[in-house]
Amino acid sequence: MNYNKLLLGFGLLFLCIFHLKSNAQSLEFLKADTTDSNKTYPRQIFGQTKIHFGGHFSTGVDGLEEVENNYFSALELRVGWKGYGRKKWQQLFGYPTYGFGLYQATFFPEANILGNPSALYGFFNGPFKTYKNWSLNYDLGAGLAYDFFGYDPKNNPDQTAIGSDFNFYLTVSVEGNFKISRRLDGSAGLLFTHFSNGRTRTPNKGVNLFGANIGVKYYFNPYIPKKGGVYTPKDKDPRERNIHYDLPEFHPFWEYYSFVSGGVSTSPYNIEDQNKYYGTATWAVDVARNYSRKGKYGIGVDLFYDGSLVEEYQSQYPNGVPNSKLFYPGIHVSHELMIHRFTVVTQVGVPLMNVEGRGGWYARVGGRYDFTKNVFAHVALKTPGGFIADFIEWGVGFRMYGKRNGV
Repeated sequence: MNYNKLLLGFGLLFLCIFHLKSNAQSLEFLKADTTDSNKTYPRQIFGQTKIHFGGHFSTGVDGLEEVENNYFSALELRVGWKGYGRKKWQQLFGYPTYGFGLYQATFFPEANILGNPSALYGFFNGPFKTYKNWSLNYDLGAGLAYDFFGYDPKNNPDQTAIGSDFNFYLTVSVEGNFKISRRLDGSAGLLFTHFSNGRTRTPNKGVNLFGANIGVKYYFNPYIPKKGGVYTPKDKDPRERNIHYDLPEFHPFWEYYSFVSGGVSTSPYNIEDQNKYYGTATWAVDVARNYSRKGKYGIGVDLFYDGSLVEEYQSQYPNGVPNSKLFYPGIHVSHELMIHRFTVVTQVGVPLMNVEGRGGWYARVGGRYDFTKNVFAHVALKTPGGFIADFIEWGVGFRMYGKRNGV
């Protein structure tokens, strides 16, 4: 494949897209839209604790059978806010809750080789369906985990599931939330939790947990930031009434964006040399259709550079693997869920050429944060032909908009 022509094609496509910026219009930027610009609306704050219990999804790692055949327990402590409509996007998601939490797990037997990980994370909880005194909710959490006993060829040789002391933490649950009293809510649900380092250190088969959780939430007196901050009276109901907006009709529109990213990965095979790193990079161009204020679907092309492909081709090229073998293009379809300034990205793609050791498809799961309506940060995990991490993309992108129909 002629990579100079491929790069030229990417460049021409992006220039054509850039030309469309002249037709872009000023969008209703919901991420900045608020009815509380003078900060006189109360902040509805709560504290929450959850208990987890369950088991392990086996990763097929020799030496971990005793841990994986046992169970785990965990404790969560959360502080968060109820979005009751101070900003319009909160209505779009059914008036969700969000905030920060601390997680601490215990794996049994206690003298295990994985450690007892803790995590600091952010969470987002929204309803699938709301009833009078209860709701069926989804709960998402992501953050940084620590206190793992990482793989060490001398001191912890049996821990071949995950090679690092610090890892990414991801949890997903479906739960019922029900009102107990004026200040208390209860919850119960099913969960899945995943720990991974994104192949920043090998081994990285990950740790996967499943089980149930129960919790209780306490609403504090709402806090008003204006003039140094005051609390509402104690005898007032701590649950603010939801604010409802008559939003204008939504007109679907197209958007166009590109991002570049970089990162590092380790050997997918050699777990002994933990200080050997390879560079990675991605350039992507996408076209997406905003079908609602919350979501969009699209299609795009990728150009990947993966330095660790040297290990896949070194037997074929004993005198040195050519750089062209470290690049490969792909095409993907995507869906994006927009939550305030954050976007949750899920994509599935296929390489446009055969790539040794990377399977016939790939996935990208990650998030974006909008600095402005045009510029965003990009962080995502790319996985090749399955669910084992390939590398993490750390990047920045630029977005442009087409004209909306009916406006």
